[in-house]
Order: sequence, then structure tokens, then C-alpha cells
Amino acid sequence: MLFILVAGGEDADEPTQDVAKIFRAEKRLMAMDFLVRYPDYLGDALLDLYEDTGEHELLGAVQSIFQNDEPSVRMVRMVRWRHGAYQNAEDALAMLSYYGLARPMQLSGDDGKVRRYEYLVSPRAISFLEKCVEDHPDLAWYRDRLTLVMRVAAGKSGSALKEWQYEHPEYGSTIQGDVIPTIQKHVEQRLAKIVGATA
Repeated sequence: MLFILVAGGEDADEPTQDVAKIFRAEKRLMAMDFLVRYPDYLGDALLDLYEDTGEHELLGAVQSIFQNDEPSVRMVRMVRWRHGAYQNAEDALAMLSYYGLARPMQLSGDDGKVRRYEYLVSPRAISFLEKCVEDHPDLAWYRDRLTLVMRVAAGKSGSALKEWQYEHPEYGSTIQGDVIPTIQKHVEQRLAKIVGATA
């Protein structure tokens, strides 16, 4: 969760000792979390980017996802809820807030109802993650994965990312309360077709 908030956060206009970045907003957090948890969907999104840009590094990243069998080894399934993939993040956010790494902030409308959440990320969070990766090199996977996720999410709202997810029949047709299924076979077939065409 903290890797997502740091990678996806925007630099604060007026940084303080408590706030270095601001992550906007909860729907975007859930959408990015989904891309981390479902490597096959991330692979599909990266293939979309590859077809738009022709960047071969994107194709290589997707090949690596499947060569390492990430849809089986790395997938952490999420439940389909009212607004799509959902995972209760309250406990994780409460812990981050307790340690002064990140804290949620409610933004309310004129009627007093909460309109959205923003997450204030402290400078300490950034140095903490750097130290974590230094001490535990296996955690570099999350840092590197968020680099790929940001290739998909950069400049996109949570709503736009969610709409892309719903374009997949497997996702959109999942009954509320059920686990969202993999699209591994579909993406592998798409990848093979693209690689065959470039050979």
C-alpha cells in the first residue's frame, strides 16, 4: 500500500516536514492496487501501451510477467464489489498513519458529505521504503512493479482506470461478492500474437 501511495502521489505544492506527496484519491488507490495484485491485467494494459507507442521495453516487461508465472505466483485475488475490485484498506492505512508515514484526509462538499479521500504522504515514508529495499532486496519487486503500474496509471483518474477494468468481460460479469477471475490465457494469447507479428 505504501509503495502505491509513494509512487502514485504528486509532489506537494508546499512540502512540509509532514507532507511530501499527496495521493488522489481512494478509487485510484483501489485501481492501482488491483494492477499490482493481478499481473495478467497489468500485462494486458502494458500491451495496450505497447500497441500505442511501440516501446519494446513494454513488450519485454509483459514477457517477463508470464515467464516468471506471476499470474499464479504473485496474484492476490480481490472481490468484486459495488464499484469494482475492492480490498478493505482501513487497517493498513491506520498502521501507516500510526507510524507517521501516510494519513487519509476527507474532503467534504458543501453538504458535509465526504466527496473523496486524499492521502498525505510524509517524507519519512519515502526514506522508509528506500531503507526497506536496501535491507530486504526482495521488496524491490514492489518498487519495480509500481514503475510499470505508473506507466498505465500516470495522468489517469481512478474512474478511467476502473472503466478500463470493466471493459474486460471476465471482470464486468463477476457477480458482486465473488472473486474476480484471471485473464491469463487471453493475455498470453494476445502476447503470442503480437510477438509472432514482430518476429
